[in-house]
Amino acid sequence: MTGLIRVSLGQVTFFDVLGIALLALSPFLLNVAFGKTVVDDAGIRTGRPLGRRFLPWADVESVAVAERTSRGNGAHRVRVRTTRGRTVWLAAPYVEIRCTEQQYARFFAQADRIVQYWHGTRD
Repeated sequence: MTGLIRVSLGQVTFFDVLGIALLALSPFLLNVAFGKTVVDDAGIRTGRPLGRRFLPWADVESVAVAERTSRGNGAHRVRVRTTRGRTVWLAAPYVEIRCTEQQYARFFAQADRIVQYWHGTRD
């Protein structure tokens, strides 16, 4: 007789798979949800829990609001172009294309403050 051991966890359901998928995606979702941007006299600090970046004003060539779309989804974000030609997307502010007018207004007010701050450093 052979020593065969069987271990069965029972039938795997849709909710088991969904739970595992959410568990696997949770670091990404939390990373997106906790994006932050700080603008001061030294430059722009932007980042999320899994990555940060500092851009001194001397390295910033332009700051503008841009729309990023992909397969029917999209968002308005603040794009920074560096003097080296690189594009940096700020972690915040951020607004989905399909949002309320109030959310749009808040996003554009925050984005305009960042752009105005950048213009102020160029004087």
